[in-house]
Amino acid sequence: MAKDKSPSDVRFGAALMRARKKRGHTQQWLADQLKCSSAHIGNVENGHCPLNPARVDKADEALEANGVLARQYAELYQPETVDWLDEFHSLQKSAHFIREYHPNIVPAAFQTPDYARTVIRASAPWFSSREVDERAELRKLQGEVILKNEKPHYHVVLDDAVVRRGVASPSVMADQFDALAKLVQSGRIILQVYPWEILPQLGLGGPFSLLSSIDAPEVLYAESLYLGQTTDDPGRVRQYGMLFSELQARARSPEATIELLMKKAEEFR
Repeated sequence: MAKDKSPSDVRFGAALMRARKKRGHTQQWLADQLKCSSAHIGNVENGHCPLNPARVDKADEALEANGVLARQYAELYQPETVDWLDEFHSLQKSAHFIREYHPNIVPAAFQTPDYARTVIRASAPWFSSREVDERAELRKLQGEVILKNEKPHYHVVLDDAVVRRGVASPSVMADQFDALAKLVQSGRIILQVYPWEILPQLGLGGPFSLLSSIDAPEVLYAESLYLGQTTDDPGRVRQYGMLFSELQARARSPEATIELLMKKAEEFR
């Protein structure tokens, strides 16, 4: 009896086939790019088996899919086979415009190493000191990749809790806010803080990002501690776009946010 096909395998296989045919390539051509057999590509496209995760980015690059295949693979197979933090970093790198809301902590791309270590250790107390250091270093390097160029344009809204509640030692918090204020003053990002006295208190559903690029649909990325969920469903993206617009409209101005960051840095000292 033939084994039932996995819905995820069928959907990704169909997406891979569409991307390949759109570029006018044969299965053999794609197999050559991915260092596998054309029979394997055929099985993947027909939904008989999944594509190895290590080959997904290469397939996306070879077919000039602008991250669409990688995002769909992550959405269909996570959390079992895809590291959602790596996926989010991949989305950031390919984006031209990012809108992001965080209610609890400074976004990973802007974290100082000491702040990152504290957050990682608190989120996963079972990590060894070496694992914490390795992840903090990776977070630092990923942030540098995102911020080293003029793009992506980065607009961020933070909840008041991020600034007013200390999640690390006073010196670490002071250094983090100094670094964040300098980043805003440089013009690299636009940052606003949403006052907690403003009602209704928006954004209670958790952190999210809206990532736009020139050649691919806008993507919504909503995250929790252990899982990130990605979708390019137009209706859902539009809803979160409306939410971000309201958060941004009600938040402090970028100038007032810089003043708040500098004030809190002094208080933590």
